[in-house]
Amino acid sequence: MTRPLVADVYKLHGSATVLMPADSSLEETIGELVREPTLRGIFLADSKQRFVGMVTRLDFIRWAHLNLTGGKGRHEIPISEFFRIVDARKAKDLASGDARILAVREKDSLQAALDKMLDYEEDVIPVLDGEGKVLGDLRLSEVLWWVLTFGRQTPK
Repeated sequence: MTRPLVADVYKLHGSATVLMPADSSLEETIGELVREPTLRGIFLADSKQRFVGMVTRLDFIRWAHLNLTGGKGRHEIPISEFFRIVDARKAKDLASGDARILAVREKDSLQAALDKMLDYEEDVIPVLDGEGKVLGDLRLSEVLWWVLTFGRQTPK
């Protein structure tokens, strides 16, 4: 069997993300999650519709926690990180991680995509075309379904 590619898997369950301009207000971004509570993340695009970042559910949790408690009762975080989150006014201010590293392409192996999911502890990552535009997202549920259906390796 040939090694599975991202293209073989990422369209199995539809999308768990939306694409918004990186300059969207934080209120608009939070509003999108409130309207669609099943979203796993919000992908951010520049004026040419190229992927520039992602706001995850964990980013929203950190923002809510820091704004409600001032960070009390949790692990210490660097002061720069605290202010980056608390002072966020636009979606891009809240986004974490390196957009160039987080994304995959359709021709990438499923193993490479899983490595990124593990490295960045994300259960959904963007799939980009050659120009850096979002084609869709690769979800953990799609990977799990594919492994159970086609890819389970039995010990020898």
